[in-house]
Amino acid sequence: MGFNVLGALAGAAQGAIFGNPVSIGAGALTGGFGSSGASTTGGFSNATQNAVDSGYLAATEALNAQQMVFQLQLQAQSQQFDETTSERSELLREGNTLRDVAMQQRKADNAIVKEFIRSIS
Repeated sequence: MGFNVLGALAGAAQGAIFGNPVSIGAGALTGGFGSSGASTTGGFSNATQNAVDSGYLAATEALNAQQMVFQLQLQAQSQQFDETTSERSELLREGNTLRDVAMQQRKADNAIVKEFIRSIS
């Protein structure tokens, strides 16, 4: 069993279809030694594509996990802001109520003082 040059060229041409230098070399070798270059070349191309796809999916999953962490941090920050704003609003309402009560007390005190001054005179 010798090396078949035409088979090597056919295998290399078939490997070139996949556009990958590894598949060109694999196709040439398998074609030259009498195997079917198409199946081996396709197998190498499929394995390469599977590796690329796996890497892409792993990167996408990592980005999704990072995005979830960012979303949880943003949600916690938003909740903290809402709680702080709500507490501040409650304190401002209490201050306004106390100021209104103090104003009513002053009005009542002024009315008593006016009545006292009128009764003295």
